[in-house]
Amino acid sequence: MKFMFRSYKILKINLVFILFIACNTSSNLDDESSPIYSTESNIIENQELNSIISNESPLSLLALGDSYTIGEGVNEEERWPNQFVQVAYENGIDFLTPRIIAMTGWKTYDLINGIESSNFEKKYDYVSLLIGVNNQFNSRSINEFEDDLDKLLIKINNLKKKDGSVLIISIPDWGSSPYGENMDRNQISTEINTFNNSLKSFANINGLKYVDVTEISRRAINESNLITSDNLHPSGLMYLEWAKKIFNVWIN
Repeated sequence: MKFMFRSYKILKINLVFILFIACNTSSNLDDESSPIYSTESNIIENQELNSIISNESPLSLLALGDSYTIGEGVNEEERWPNQFVQVAYENGIDFLTPRIIAMTGWKTYDLINGIESSNFEKKYDYVSLLIGVNNQFNSRSINEFEDDLDKLLIKINNLKKKDGSVLIISIPDWGSSPYGENMDRNQISTEINTFNNSLKSFANINGLKYVDVTEISRRAINESNLITSDNLHPSGLMYLEWAKKIFNVWIN
């Protein structure tokens, strides 16, 4: 599948349109040796579906998270943020390549540190947050998780261009992957639900949009093509389903 990220095109007719856990047997579900993926060239800008005008720049997206955001085990173009940009493009909305600040193995406080150590030269039209699976895997407390979410929101508010542009994405259920086959899947599912309930409440209280990708991830228990070759992380196919749902909830 070939993805196109066009820089900025002007088409003249009569009217002009332009047209978001590597398998680790130690303390983390994700392999924390993976490098941070964060390049200043990854930027995007976005508006409402019907308000893209030809003389306006493409939209900017900042995707924050962990292995689910950098797409552990898949190619760059298969990551959900990159596929989201392609879905938007196919629906008449032009984005630049997303900027991703994420690392396999990150917990909430790791992401806070990652943001603090990154350079930002501009604010972003849209900001997504998908974090928490490593908090759950390492039995970190919900209270700590919620405190860190508040800290993350402060940083996000300093990086967004406008209200209504922040999306909270639910934590996928890794217990449904082949990696979780010999574990207590019911317990994993219950714990994931607890963290996601906290995320959803956090989104509601702060007026943020929320999208559930957890149910998609749970289909992997019967659909092996939704998991990549590491038997743990989503495949490009699952990320595509996320991207479409995220677009419909967030933009469309």
